[in-house]
Amino acid sequence: MSTSLKAAIFLCFASLFWSGNFVIGRFSSLENIVSPLSLAFYRWVIAFLILTPFCLQKAVKELPLLKKQPGMIFLIILTGPTLFNTLVYLGLTATTVINSLLIISTTPMLIILLNKLLYKAQTNIFQMIGIFISLIGVCYVITKGSFQNIFDSEFYFGDLFILLAVISWALYSIFLKKNETGVSGFSFLYLSFVFTVILLFPVYLYDIFIQDNFISIDQKTLLVIGYTGIFPSIISYMCWNTGVALIGPNKSGPFLHLMPIFGGILAFLVFRETLEIYHYAGILSVIIGIIITNKK
Repeated sequence: MSTSLKAAIFLCFASLFWSGNFVIGRFSSLENIVSPLSLAFYRWVIAFLILTPFCLQKAVKELPLLKKQPGMIFLIILTGPTLFNTLVYLGLTATTVINSLLIISTTPMLIILLNKLLYKAQTNIFQMIGIFISLIGVCYVITKGSFQNIFDSEFYFGDLFILLAVISWALYSIFLKKNETGVSGFSFLYLSFVFTVILLFPVYLYDIFIQDNFISIDQKTLLVIGYTGIFPSIISYMCWNTGVALIGPNKSGPFLHLMPIFGGILAFLVFRETLEIYHYAGILSVIIGIIITNKK
């Protein structure tokens, strides 16, 4: 088996499990299984517990390295695992899986835009045109094909949370490149889980004792928490990192755009969600934006 084919398999599985996270989040919301805030907390608790036997010893040794950039490390953990996933689960209570994944697919272009605004990163006219076209497409999807819906009850309020999640993940990606602590990949991932659990714990207590969102342990609850804590939290990262190591980040990036496809199939099978005309227009706009953005 060639290196490219191996990488493609790993990257496809990463995108598939990440897409499944949106389906499970939506399923949990519709069935009132686990509240969004509690799910965001339980997810990282499960991932933390699973990785502890394998990562604890090395992570403890490398923990002092985080003192080199405490502010940047805080921003990385806040914008990545803490805010991104919490905003996604909140958004999925009021929008569809297909909508959310189409919005998420613009993340690479938003990274370019925010990187230019924050750090004056070099861009070209093609990248800016591509970003503009893609964002127009996403706005078209969010407003269900009519910009008048912004002022109407038909407007999906949940899409705003997904959009905030995209901004959060784009910032996380930018800040992650500024990490110069020297902590190894899996140790950093594990420590991120640790601090995310700490940051989300007060939110979890609020959700349980103020919002009265207690959970009942049954088969559905275990399925939801187990999937989110294992597949998108651990296995997807392992598959993604392996694929990137094999063929590099530039060739790996486009595989993220499989998420709307995988998610669309899963959403149809589970919820009978279908693609509307405005979805097709949004997909076309995003694809055109990607092509233009990557033009040299």
